[in-house]
Amino acid sequence: MKSQSKISPILILAIVIIGQTRAQGVFKDLIVTNRFVYGLTENGRIRVFNKTNGDFVKKEIGNTSEILQMAIDNLGNIIIADKDNTVKKYNEQKDSWDIISKYSGSIFGIVFSSKNQCYLITDKGIEDIGTHKLYFSKESLNHQINYKDKWGKPYCYYIDRNDRIWLGFGYGEWGGNLFIFETKDHTFLIPTLGNFDIALWPIKSFFEDSLSVYLSTGLQHMMNSGAIVRFDDLKTSIVLESKSHWSKPSGKDSTKTMISAEYIGPGAYNIANKSFYFYSQHGIFKGDRLKDLTKIENWEIILKPKLHWNGGQPDAVGSPMNVLKLAIIDAERFVFLSQNDGIGFFNGKELIMIR
Repeated sequence: MKSQSKISPILILAIVIIGQTRAQGVFKDLIVTNRFVYGLTENGRIRVFNKTNGDFVKKEIGNTSEILQMAIDNLGNIIIADKDNTVKKYNEQKDSWDIISKYSGSIFGIVFSSKNQCYLITDKGIEDIGTHKLYFSKESLNHQINYKDKWGKPYCYYIDRNDRIWLGFGYGEWGGNLFIFETKDHTFLIPTLGNFDIALWPIKSFFEDSLSVYLSTGLQHMMNSGAIVRFDDLKTSIVLESKSHWSKPSGKDSTKTMISAEYIGPGAYNIANKSFYFYSQHGIFKGDRLKDLTKIENWEIILKPKLHWNGGQPDAVGSPMNVLKLAIIDAERFVFLSQNDGIGFFNGKELIMIR
């Protein structure tokens, strides 16, 4: 007779949250600028709201075809890529769009260098919109993942202050992957990963302070895990690593309990208060840069939003991350993009969910 196995706490959580799931939220992306917060809706339209109080400034900015990606250039212009394979710039005075360029393939993002040079993140590589040259690398840092002539959709992307484009991928229980593209000479850079085993960690976001670039990573597969990783130039170090573990025996029967790790999603750095932020299943954490952030007890939970989860992932046992993006407004305020509940606007005192 086979012995009865114990059910993992994460499986119980997955069963429970399936019942909490509801239809996807109305937004699929958000961007914070000096003036507004822009939200890209599921049906490909842009809504604009006040970054001070979260009120809508303009109900919608439409387009002749569905908007797939949006960005803001260094001059404050709204740039989009639409379903007609066209890149456009919004003319605010005329409430119309000016065509910039055409593109081919599947588009996953738009970024701008410090010189306002536009680059498109596509399945076939990074396209310099000025020359229409594509730059692609199949050099995988994860030995479990191989590429031939396409990448697929990155989970996140970012361009840093040195005009390097970072692409982060997530493959569930098969970890993640990372590409770093140097726009100045159009080459791909190979980082030294050290103790960061990318074959174990799906990448969730990139952000930076005045010195370094960081990534957040998290996995829910049987158990939770998460980490914050720092890149000093191209060398990594672990800022925080959280793993599920058994507690020390307590009581007469030496009972042990499973202590769940932080299932870390997106992170951010707040230059106004010199603090780091990340989201996990327990809420939004804030960590003072001057403290020892390798210890989770030095991180403070500042917000516990009640958000819905989806059950099931194609590449891991558990649920997909239910907060997709975290963006700072000022020392007190921030916004986040949820998977199912719209955009969360925290004004420093209360959370307002915008749908």
